[in-house]
Amino acid sequence: MIRHCFIRLWHLCIYGNQHSARFLLALAETIWAVTLLWPGDTFDRPTYEQMALVMSEELWGLVFLLTAACQWAILLCGRYHIKPAVLFSGWNMLLWWYVTTSMYLSVYPPPAAISGELALSLGATWVYLKSGFCVGRRKDD
Repeated sequence: MIRHCFIRLWHLCIYGNQHSARFLLALAETIWAVTLLWPGDTFDRPTYEQMALVMSEELWGLVFLLTAACQWAILLCGRYHIKPAVLFSGWNMLLWWYVTTSMYLSVYPPPAAISGELALSLGATWVYLKSGFCVGRRKDD
C-alpha cells in the first residue's frame, strides 16, 4: 500500500501537468498584490520585517502585481516551455523562496499560516523544474 502511494505520487510529480500549480501561484500572487496595495500598514507586523528591509510595501505590491500578470498570461497561453516562460518560472521560484524564507526568519516560532507560502515555494520550484528541464513533458503540459 505504501509503495503504491509512493509510486502514484512520483507519477504525479513526473507526469502531471502544470496547470493547477500555475493557477494557484497566479491566484496567490494576485491576492498578495491586492493585499499589499490595500491602504494600511501590513509591513508594520513583525512577519514582514525582512521584506521591509528590501523594499516598501507598495513596491512589493507592484512586484506581485506584475508577477501575477505574467503568470496569468503564461497560464492562459499555455506555452510553458518557451524561453521567456522558463525564465519567468525561475524568477517566480526565487521570489517565493525569498518571501517564505524572510517570513520564517522574521518571527520565532513561525506562524502556522506560513505553511501556505512554503507550499507555494515548493510548487514554484516544481513548475520551474518542469518548465526548464522538461521532465516528463507532455503535449498538454
